[in-house]
Amino acid sequence: MKYFTKIGFCLLVFLAASCSRDNAPGTIEEEVSLPDFRLIGEDEGNIYQYSYDASLESGTETNLTQSLGVDPFYLTLRQVAAEVSFYSFSSDNFSLIQQNTLTGQSTLYPNFYTVSEDRSITWGTNSEDRIFLGYYSPKGSRDFGLRTLDPEDGSFTDLSLDTNIQQAYDPLYFRQRLFITYKDEAGDYKIVVFNTESGTVMVTLDYGFGIPNLLIDELGNIGILIGLGNSDFIYQVFDLETLDEINEFAFSLDEFLPPGPLQGDIFETTLYYTNFLAQPSTVPFGPAYFDFETNVNFVVDILGIVQQVEMDTGFTVALTALRYYNEAEIFLMGYADASSPADLNGGVLAISKTGQLLSRIELPFVPTYFVKP
Repeated sequence: MKYFTKIGFCLLVFLAASCSRDNAPGTIEEEVSLPDFRLIGEDEGNIYQYSYDASLESGTETNLTQSLGVDPFYLTLRQVAAEVSFYSFSSDNFSLIQQNTLTGQSTLYPNFYTVSEDRSITWGTNSEDRIFLGYYSPKGSRDFGLRTLDPEDGSFTDLSLDTNIQQAYDPLYFRQRLFITYKDEAGDYKIVVFNTESGTVMVTLDYGFGIPNLLIDELGNIGILIGLGNSDFIYQVFDLETLDEINEFAFSLDEFLPPGPLQGDIFETTLYYTNFLAQPSTVPFGPAYFDFETNVNFVVDILGIVQQVEMDTGFTVALTALRYYNEAEIFLMGYADASSPADLNGGVLAISKTGQLLSRIELPFVPTYFVKP
């Protein structure tokens, strides 16, 4: 079932979603105050955008496959500001559809790149006006490069980054800076900082065997968490424009954070992250957060919450997406009804910072990505 493996919007058909509220047995009921939120979801043949209005306590959905032709089997979703980009592949060509999730404005770039024997594409991402493709060239090698492409006229430039690398990870783009994480031939983790405006490499950061996680903090600075092993981490903060170091400190956290963009956020002095449960487990991941000042790590009992939902609904829950909303102090999680995979129904779970299930919104499709506010 594809919603387990990828993250997946404008026919103006709007449906109000039903909302039910559940509280864990034996706990104090917390006041429900959901934030406005937008998400991307899918059923067996369509991609949707769903926008929830907290003041109305209801949401609207838009079928992006019917209105824009978004491929239900798209490869990758990227987000820049309020705009999401869907990359798809068909008949030896990559295509891109972009949708502003606030205004509804869309842009289509069909067949912007045709595959060749010269290189193999490992990832794609974009800025406000350019497309970036990480590739191996020649095809079959591990020589790593970057293509910068103007989708309006098809012009491009290629840049060699390194030779014979072991692995490339997802990139991170923010305000004319593209951060490219990879593991080199010797097994060292490196981050190339590419200035998308000038088309030049600003610096290559070498972290050796330290595993880097990248994020953009609430002030617009670049943050890098480096896992050193044995629960030891270093957190570095750099100015986005100059790359001057603003702050650095060490902390201990008994978690593995995979390389590349952080699956979470940092607000003030707290790290909100995706906690991957030890396998085998019926639940793959859940919310957690770590306070840098108190060194307290709080892991939500997601197993208990899933069991509660399954008991209340009578179906098997498969979790699909997660995001923390700082102003509301709420985790939102997407889920699918795994008991009826042919229908691909699902919904949203709202979970408080104290780990209580606050509410459940039922949807006629499966959420796969929460749009970053």
